[in-house]
Amino acid sequence: MTPANASFQTLIGLLEGAATIGIVSHRRPDGDALGSCLALGASLAAIGKTVHIVNDDPVPDGLGFLPGSEAIRVAATVVAGGALPVDVLVSLDAAGADRLSETAWAAFALAEGGVRINIDHHISNTRFADYNYVDAISPATGQIIYELIEAAGWPLPEGARVALYAAISTDTGSFRYPSATGQTYRIAASLIDAGLDVGEVNRQLYESYPLRRLLLLRDLLQDLEIHADGRVVAVKLTRRMAEAAGLQAGDTEGIIDVIRSVDSVIVAILFEEMEDGKIRVSSRSKSPRADVGAICAVFGGGGHTLAAGTRMAGPIDAAATRFLHEVSQRLDGLD
Repeated sequence: MTPANASFQTLIGLLEGAATIGIVSHRRPDGDALGSCLALGASLAAIGKTVHIVNDDPVPDGLGFLPGSEAIRVAATVVAGGALPVDVLVSLDAAGADRLSETAWAAFALAEGGVRINIDHHISNTRFADYNYVDAISPATGQIIYELIEAAGWPLPEGARVALYAAISTDTGSFRYPSATGQTYRIAASLIDAGLDVGEVNRQLYESYPLRRLLLLRDLLQDLEIHADGRVVAVKLTRRMAEAAGLQAGDTEGIIDVIRSVDSVIVAILFEEMEDGKIRVSSRSKSPRADVGAICAVFGGGGHTLAAGTRMAGPIDAAATRFLHEVSQRLDGLD
């Protein structure tokens, strides 16, 4: 039986009762991870809390425009200088404790009697904290954070509004994915009504890519793999390609959506060779009958029905063969 969620009122009480709060999210943070951290941090700071936001990786260039992002500290640097004492430690947008890295956990020294809170929207969440709030129906952790702040009656500074819009927009494919609900649009509208410059934020999110990303996309598309009569497409990003392109964190965000946009495609996959030799797999589906969350779970990963990921042992061609075989098994008989 899945453990019950802690109530918003319980979480609010824990956060309001703390003087110092740590906030952390998953490695290679995306818009939802960073936006959620920054929004919650800004709101808590506005009610007088001391807030420390840490991540295992630096903020990607493409998200450096988010207000407050310059204050996010890299976990290894924090550990080298001594762990940060906190009364409450909040994990956002991470499905499991392992998604944060041991270094990120070590960046905080939880006070005696302190608690860990886990807020997330992944169905595969392992509920690893002392208090968990997991809403697998919510399209983004940012949406949960907006609802938490609203329930608490905390301030929502301008920077937090930008961060929340970025969180929700990026995790819903700019409001295109079926996970977006009426509530999602109402939240976006409320942020705009409060003064958000939606045109400028969208420009920063979707029209400010570095040239190296476009050149990388060109190279990936030259070797696009098409399987299952056009129902499955895949690209492979090797370390050699990444180094030649001067790739930086965040440069691959959104690339999978380009190949997913082909009309015949049901499942799109990006295989990325990591520095440690592991293969990072990102997958997207257009049909709940082709459940990529279940496919990724076979290889120790997870996520959502239509968007999921995992990490596999290399080499990249062997990992791709194994993963594509599992996909083809699931697609058998699917119209």
